[in-house]
Amino acid sequence: MTLQPTSSPLDVEELRTVVADALELPVEEVTDDARFKEDLDVDSLISLEIAVRIEEQYGIRIDDSDLADLGSFRRIAELVRDRVASRSAA
Repeated sequence: MTLQPTSSPLDVEELRTVVADALELPVEEVTDDARFKEDLDVDSLISLEIAVRIEEQYGIRIDDSDLADLGSFRRIAELVRDRVASRSAA
């Protein structure tokens, strides 16, 4: 199942590219359901790198407590979509 675009200003494929670049992987490997730790060998340092790149790209803040929840691309997309929408509503 692929994430569907919503009315939010988040471009899911752009986000996928940001994450793939941080992981130094081809975009195709960053599927919606790929588990970062188990499938893509993401450790805490790489999680932090992903968070920093997302913060820079989207102008949002990702707290340390959020990092533990970033288990898959789907979860990152949901988090970023929520934060971008919250920022836009403010």
